[in-house]
Amino acid sequence: MCLQDAARLVAERHPGGVPALAEAMKVSANTLQHKLNPNNTRHKLTMDEALAIQQASGLPFVLQAMASAMRYSCLPEVPDQSEGNPVEAFMRYQHGAGEFTASVADALLGDGPVNRNQFRRVQAFASDVMVLTGYMVEAVARRVPQQPSTDGLEG
Repeated sequence: MCLQDAARLVAERHPGGVPALAEAMKVSANTLQHKLNPNNTRHKLTMDEALAIQQASGLPFVLQAMASAMRYSCLPEVPDQSEGNPVEAFMRYQHGAGEFTASVADALLGDGPVNRNQFRRVQAFASDVMVLTGYMVEAVARRVPQQPSTDGLEG
């Protein structure tokens, strides 16, 4: 999906459409509509405006389109549920890894094709494991002693 299509999709999916989105952004609805118009070749959203429509709507479609064009993927940041406890973080990681493994096993059971729901379940648990892996790395990093700096910089 191209970035302009992604930006228009944000406006279409936002409750109240362009007028409500423009109000949330504190900009003119006419100007925003003009910038989202695919037939307008003169005035387009700036990068800051593309970020603003996503922040106001909570819909990351432009971000996802950019990442996809670069062969990257985006994961939503979710709060760490372990409250800083490394054992809890490890337990949650293992639980997530188990759910991911079970979803893959369920999808691949038998010789038949994998349906879209099974695939989405695998994707969702894979995303969870990636986020949980980040929390595990953070839990370990908190235990690394900070060395005194000899160059005046932190850490």
